[in-house]
Amino acid sequence: MSNNTQLLPSEWEYPEQNPEYKGNDLDKRLEQGPIEDRGCTDCIWCILYLIMWGGLITIGIIALSNGSPESLFLPYNSDGQQCGVSQNFEDCPYSYLMNTTSIEENQDGNFQFICVQSCPSKANTEISYCTIIGDQTQLSSYGTYDYMSICSPYKSDPFWNVTKDFFSYSASEADFQDLGKTWPISLFVCIITLILANFIMFLVKKCASCLVWGVLILYFTLLILFGFLFYYSGKGDFSNAHFGNSYGWCLTIAIIFWSIAGISFLMLGCYYKRIYLAIAVIKAAADFTRDVWQVVMVPLSIFGVMIGFLLFWIYSTTYLMSYGTSDYKDNTPFPEVDLHSGTIGMIIGNSIAFYWNCQFAMAFSQYVVASCCCMWYFHHMGVNLHRPVFKSIKRGLMHHSGSLALGSLILTFVAVLRFTFDLLHKIFKQGVQQNKAATGCLKCWFGYYGCIIHCFERFIRFITQNAYIMVAITGKSFCKSAHDAYYLIFRHKTAVAITDGIGEIFSTLANLSIGITATFIGFIMITQIDHYSNQISSPVLPTVFFAFISLTLSSIFMNVYGMGIDTILLCYMADRELFSTAKSVPQSLQEFLDKYQK
Repeated sequence: MSNNTQLLPSEWEYPEQNPEYKGNDLDKRLEQGPIEDRGCTDCIWCILYLIMWGGLITIGIIALSNGSPESLFLPYNSDGQQCGVSQNFEDCPYSYLMNTTSIEENQDGNFQFICVQSCPSKANTEISYCTIIGDQTQLSSYGTYDYMSICSPYKSDPFWNVTKDFFSYSASEADFQDLGKTWPISLFVCIITLILANFIMFLVKKCASCLVWGVLILYFTLLILFGFLFYYSGKGDFSNAHFGNSYGWCLTIAIIFWSIAGISFLMLGCYYKRIYLAIAVIKAAADFTRDVWQVVMVPLSIFGVMIGFLLFWIYSTTYLMSYGTSDYKDNTPFPEVDLHSGTIGMIIGNSIAFYWNCQFAMAFSQYVVASCCCMWYFHHMGVNLHRPVFKSIKRGLMHHSGSLALGSLILTFVAVLRFTFDLLHKIFKQGVQQNKAATGCLKCWFGYYGCIIHCFERFIRFITQNAYIMVAITGKSFCKSAHDAYYLIFRHKTAVAITDGIGEIFSTLANLSIGITATFIGFIMITQIDHYSNQISSPVLPTVFFAFISLTLSSIFMNVYGMGIDTILLCYMADRELFSTAKSVPQSLQEFLDKYQK
């Protein structure tokens, strides 16, 4: 076991100031696997998280007590009377755009919004509408469908060209009805996604070496091809390749690509053992997801819980957004709500609490996966693997909820910082958009610091994720675990960089492959099956929804796999430091050790 503890010279107040400092020794209790004797960590942050929930519930009660969603969703007629609310208009909750003059198709007319009892589905249908003096009837000019109490015309109707300017808020919203018609295909896409994810895991187990080396070959091929593309583009051999009009610049870019390929090839020769270690870790992660398959249900269950929380948040936020003064706007049936400063503050607090909860749910999912993976890694040395998911959930809730709350809060503050920075960028950009010089300087300044904030956010997210792994292994507080994780990674930076890089590339490609394939299958079904192709107005929105659900499900599955890669790698590094040579390793890693660590 290496001794990483350095003496503290008088000129250094903290050991981290010492350039030679590489962290403290690992706890010797880890020789028996993840530490069982645990206490509650970061309790103050758990209390703060509960206080946040109290504030969130309080805001919800205030919103439900004082909000009025009808002020947002119930439309107005052209005389400023609210449909379904104003006196004599209670029986007419829908708004219909009626022409008050007799016109031909595609000709101008005098259109006004009126409050009707129901939306006419066809043209020349008698409709009853409300006025101050009583109900009246008139024939409809065009067919409509009900969307958010607005009688919106079909895009296929010839009168759409006449009325489309009045429906700028709902021009694309007509397609949302297609989602309800294609829900069986959406369910089928979910099943296809899960089947493809398991098939990818099977391929990883059987031919991880081929997949990793295939990715590397593709990487070198793309670098070389891009180099030739810029080279011949500069010479003018490709008339359609407009990458630049200067041969010198194109040649420089081509040389950069070829240089990167050459340097990467040299690094490949120097660190080929690390690549085989990455392959072994990837195989071990596939074994973990196969042996402890129940762990996949954790992020799926948390995702379902977050969907329910999202619906609650949308419901309460809708009431909160309507907690103000509703005003009628000319030439549109939609009202405008003037929010008070206190309401705006509650909306901001509600949004921050929502993001914190999302980050906490993600942190809890990552912790449970990491804890299960730690138990699985060390069970080769005799650690009990009985009900690892239940045990991990119990540990996370009873012992480490404060640490998870702290980590998720840090990510929330970083996200708020990035959002504030982007908002200031937009405000300043609008203020100086007439001044080209100021616009250029502002773009450079915000671009530079925006890149720094983005890199800082990625760094914090990386450290936070590895801190959860160390919390699962050692049971320490969040800050101590982040400190130990950072220096453990620092001591094995080359192996971690290569393995993490290859693992992330592989997970991203697998996620995209699964999502694109499942989405394409769904698209073919809704366009080729007559039952669906004849009912939907456009396949665009259902296809986008297919992509969303398939990419979400595949990312949940691949995140479990990616978290397994990171956890196994840190467990392997800790195992090596504790025993000089890894003692408790899965079969895939043992094959690597037998071949390269003799």
